[in-house]
Amino acid sequence: MRRCFLVQVIFKIIMAVITAFSGMGGATGFSVVEELFADSLSILVQRSDFLDEIGDDDVAVLDEDIGYVENTVLIFFAEDAGFFDKLDALGQTGGITVGSFPAMNLCVVRTAPSDFTKLNELCEKLMQHSAVGLASICPARKLEQQYTPDDPFTDYSWYTEYWNEESPYGNNWWLEATDARGAWGYDSLYGDIEIGVVDGGFDTEHDELEGKISFPSAKEKSRNRPNSHGTHVAGVIGAKADNGVGISGICQNSELICVDWTPSDGQVWIADLAVLFGFGKVVEAGAKVVNFSVGISSSISDSSKSFPSIVNSFDAFLYSYSMGSLLSKGYDFLVVQSAGNGNGAGYAVNASQNGLFCSFANSNVFLPFAGITKQDLLDRIIIVGSAALGEDGYIQSDSSNVGEVVDICAPGVMVYSCVQDNSYLSKSGTSMAAPMVTGVASLVWSVAPELTAPEVKRIVCENTKATVAPAQERYFDDVGYKTYPMVNAKLAVEAAILQRGNAFRVSLSGYSDEEVVFTDESGNVFVFETNEQGKLSCVLPAGTYSVVTQGVDTVVEINSDINI
Repeated sequence: MRRCFLVQVIFKIIMAVITAFSGMGGATGFSVVEELFADSLSILVQRSDFLDEIGDDDVAVLDEDIGYVENTVLIFFAEDAGFFDKLDALGQTGGITVGSFPAMNLCVVRTAPSDFTKLNELCEKLMQHSAVGLASICPARKLEQQYTPDDPFTDYSWYTEYWNEESPYGNNWWLEATDARGAWGYDSLYGDIEIGVVDGGFDTEHDELEGKISFPSAKEKSRNRPNSHGTHVAGVIGAKADNGVGISGICQNSELICVDWTPSDGQVWIADLAVLFGFGKVVEAGAKVVNFSVGISSSISDSSKSFPSIVNSFDAFLYSYSMGSLLSKGYDFLVVQSAGNGNGAGYAVNASQNGLFCSFANSNVFLPFAGITKQDLLDRIIIVGSAALGEDGYIQSDSSNVGEVVDICAPGVMVYSCVQDNSYLSKSGTSMAAPMVTGVASLVWSVAPELTAPEVKRIVCENTKATVAPAQERYFDDVGYKTYPMVNAKLAVEAAILQRGNAFRVSLSGYSDEEVVFTDESGNVFVFETNEQGKLSCVLPAGTYSVVTQGVDTVVEINSDINI
C-alpha cells in the first residue's frame, strides 16, 4: 500500500506540473510533460514475469473449474487514450501496476483486497472512464492440454513407408488423409513462414525440431519446460523433412515461434493471462498462424451440467478485445484452436464450451475499434474437430466436441509425431488435429503471402474433398452433431496458387503409380505421383516445362488448362 500511496503522490505532482506548463501554451505544455514521463511509465509497467508469481493460493474459486485471480484487474486502454488519462484511470483503482502488454494496450493492476463483487464493481466504474476500453477481472481455470496418450509403437511392422491417399494406413495415415504429399509437390513455390505455437513446453534439441524453434524473448526461452504435448504438436506442424529419421511435418518451410503457457509443476490453476500474453507475444514476433491445442471442456466432471455462461463471457470479451487491438495496429493473423475432447467423462459436448476462441459468437464479441467488425474476428478463427478412420470413410472421434463453431476436421487418432527426449509417440485428440490445419493454413499463406487471414481461412475450409461423418457413439444428442469437411493440403494450396493468377490446371492419365516431374525454365522442380488409376491433377504457373514420365522427357507449354 505504501507503493500505491507513492504512485498517487507522483500522479498529483505530475498534474501540478501540467497545470504550471499549461500557462505556457496548454496543449504544448501537456505534450512536453507527457514526453518527459512516458518512457519511465513504460519501463515501470512492461513486465510479464509477474505471471510466474501467480499460484494456486492466489485463485479464488467460483465454480469447480472456473475462478479468478484475487485482487487483480485487467485494464485494456482505448486506442486513443492519452498518457495522463491512463494515469488517471490507474489512479482510480487504488492499486499498483504489476505488468502490461503494450501491443494490446493492457495493464494488469493489483488492487487492495477485494471480493468478486467489489472487483466487478470496480471494473464497471472503470468502464465509465473515457480512457478505458475494457476492464475485467482476471479469469483462472483448469486448462487442459487436450490429448489422450497411447502406447509407443514398439511393433514397427505396423509402420510402412508406402503411401496411399485413397486408403490411409500406418504411422503416416494422417499425412495421407490430408494429402500432404500432394501439397509438398509445390515446394518450389513456398516462401518461409513463421507459425505461433502456444502450448506446453518444447524439446528444442529434438532431431526433427532443432533449429526450427524460437521464442519471442529470452524470458520465454528461459521458462520453456520441455513437454511431450508441445513437442508433439510442433512436430505435426513443422518437423524436418529428408533428414532420414522419424516423420515429416506438414509445413516444413516454417519457423515455429513458441510460448510455454503451462503452470509450474504441481500447480492446478492457470491465469488466462498466460495464454493471452502468449498469443500477443507470438503475433508481435511475426507469427501469421497461431495454434492453440488447449481448452477447458474436458475439465468438466459432471457430464450433465451446462458450463457456466460466465466463462464464455470472460473469454469472448478478453480474447476479442485482444484480437481487435492487435488488428488495429496492423497485425494480421489466423487463430487455430482444437474443439476439445468432450467433458470429464469423455462425452462430446458443444465446442463453444471449450473456452478461449471457441467461445466467440456474434452475440458476445466485444469490439470497440473503428473499422473492425465482429466478422473480421470470426473470420480469423478456425476451430478443429478430430477425425478417425471408419468402415466407410472418415468419422468423428467419439469425444470430439461438435457444434456450429467447429469449422473443419483433421486426423486426431493415433497421430505419430515427436515427443521429448528425441523420441516419437502416437497420441490422440483434437490437440493433434488442430496443428494439421495450422500447417495447411501456413502452406497456403506461404504460397500466396498477399492473402489476408480471412481469405486463408476460406481457402482452407472450402477446398476439401472428403467429409467426416458424426460419431455413432453419443451420450448427448442435442449438442450440435453435423458432418464436417476433412482438411486437404493439396487442394487448399492449389486454390491459393490459382488465386494468385496466371496459373492453370494440368491433368495427366495413363501412368499408374508413376512419379511425374515438371521442371520449368528457371529450374524449379515439381514432383507428383499419379494415383492407382494412373491419373494426376495439379496446378502450375504458366510457362514452359520439361515433363518426365516413365523416363520419357517431353516439353509442354502451359498457358491454359490442359490434358497431357
